[in-house]
Order: sequence, then structure tokens, then C-alpha cells
Amino acid sequence: MQLLRLSSNHVEFTYNKYENMQCTIILYNDSLTPIAYKFKASNRNIFLVRPPLGIVQPKENQLIIVTLHCKVLQNASINDFNEKLQLISIPIFSGISDPTPIFKDLCRSFNHQKISIVIQTPERKIVSQGVGSDNQVFQSLHKQNSELQLQYNNAEPQQQQTRFQANPSQPNFQFLQQEIAQQEQQLLNFRKTHSISKEKQEAQPMKSSKDTLFVVMASMLFLYIILRYFDLINRIIPK
Repeated sequence: MQLLRLSSNHVEFTYNKYENMQCTIILYNDSLTPIAYKFKASNRNIFLVRPPLGIVQPKENQLIIVTLHCKVLQNASINDFNEKLQLISIPIFSGISDPTPIFKDLCRSFNHQKISIVIQTPERKIVSQGVGSDNQVFQSLHKQNSELQLQYNNAEPQQQQTRFQANPSQPNFQFLQQEIAQQEQQLLNFRKTHSISKEKQEAQPMKSSKDTLFVVMASMLFLYIILRYFDLINRIIPK
């Protein structure tokens, strides 16, 4: 089960030999829980995704702009074209503004969605076939906004020589739900403890006031007894 619904399972570009190509895709959060997302790419030297990561609030959507380098087909055979994007997502608590630390936690279980790349040329439509998709390389696009500047010149894009194996394990949605439930229970326990502590702090001044009043009344009663004692003595033993 996918956490975020995509407007399309692929992004389609109209090929331009001289200018970078752009396409949009929309992420929909149909749930009642905020969902954090992050994009990865098989080759980040030819992709630019904005925003590369973020949070989609419940019942809201996020517009994503994907830019593809114009030199993408110059040094590669059309038949070997196999570039892809990957969307990584995970449910989070409300109130979190920066999802970066969440994606650095390797103990978490993330949801993965592969997005195919389609390039429409005057002659044909080129679709990434995803050969060996389980071992497809995906590199982080988080720092890409500041590091990657697409150039309008004849420089060849750097070719990727190695592929990093992606996580072969399938996403476990039930595990995610259990993790959310446990974290919500911890939050409720914390709030309950905090509420009890607050009530004790509010009751403390009232208790102190009662103690003070009791001491004053006891002192007045003691003084009254002493005065009555001396009065009786004066009556029994007149001067």
C-alpha cells in the first residue's frame, strides 16, 4: 500500500536537444496523518527535483517540478536508457517541520515508490524499462538544490560508473502502523504525566495556605488559653 498517491506513475518530457526539459507531478496525501517524503534518482547529475523533500499534510497535495538535463541522450544508447526516480515516504507526527533527521534514521521502515521516466522524441517515445529494478541505483537528491546547477553548454554530463544496491526488503505497512501507534501511546503517557505534575503544582499553593491558616488559628487558641489561665488564677488568689 502506497502512503502518497501520485498523479502519475511516470514523468513525461518532450525532448529538447538544447534546453533542459521540465515536467510536474503531484503528491496527494489521502490519509489523516502527515507524510514526509524524499526523492532519490538513479543519476542525480541529470535530474533536478524541487522540492526534493518535505511534508504533505493530511488531505493536502504537493506540486513537484522535475527537470531533466538536455544532454541525457547524447552519451547513452536509447535502448539502454534506464533512468528512474524513487519516492520515499513515511508517516510522522504533526508539528514536525524538518523531516531531514527522519530519513537519516536507518532503523525506520520506509515506503518506496518507483517513478518511470518517459521522453517523447519526434521519432518515438522512450521509456525507462527498469531492467534489474531490484538492484537499481538511487542517489539522494536532498542536497541537489545547492549542489547541482544544470548548464546550457556542450559539456558532457558526468557518467555514472557504479550502481548502489537499493534496500531489497519490501515495505511493511503494518510495521509502520504499529510504530505510529506505539509513538502515539508514548505521547499520550507523557501528556498524562505532565498533566498530573501540573495539578500537583497547582494544589501545592492551596495546601500551603491551609497550613498557614491552621498555624495562625492554633496560635490564637493557645494565647486565649493562657489568658484564661491567668484570669482564673487572679480570681482564686486575689491580690
